[in-house]
Amino acid sequence: CVEVAKLIEKAGASALAIHGRTRSDMYTGSANLDYIKAVKESVSIPVIGNGDIKDIESAIKMKEYTGVDALMIGRAACGNPWLFDELNAYFEEGKIIERPTKEIIINTMLDHTKRLITLKGEHVALVEMRTHAAWYLKQLIGTKAYKPKVVSVSNYDELVKLANEIINNPFITVK
Repeated sequence: CVEVAKLIEKAGASALAIHGRTRSDMYTGSANLDYIKAVKESVSIPVIGNGDIKDIESAIKMKEYTGVDALMIGRAACGNPWLFDELNAYFEEGKIIERPTKEIIINTMLDHTKRLITLKGEHVALVEMRTHAAWYLKQLIGTKAYKPKVVSVSNYDELVKLANEIINNPFITVK
């Protein structure tokens, strides 16, 4: 991968993003930070590191170990758009901000659904939201029983009813 990075730089790229997994790895195992570090050390253009960044600790590890100039986040942002605020607050101001409340997480899921309905209609939006809703619920502890229900809702009103159950359940908390 170092040779490819050098060729890309020589071809005129102004930056390079690298993911620490191979195509055959897909989503298994851990990102190989040694590959990212080797690329960073072999080129003079900015290198953006990607792979397994899911919180402040993993972002620090990526930056410190590899020396990358920036971070790229993929799956960890699904159902967790607050991750960007958390990382920006930490890296720009040295602050650790609070995680969103259960209400914010669930209401963001509902807002996301409403926006999809506006774009694609209720049926398509709800089919697409099955995956997204599961990601939002991953931000909460105690939602296992709700996951099958969320992925089987057939209209927005059902989703709102389920969302209210989750919000009002005192045993569900934020991770």
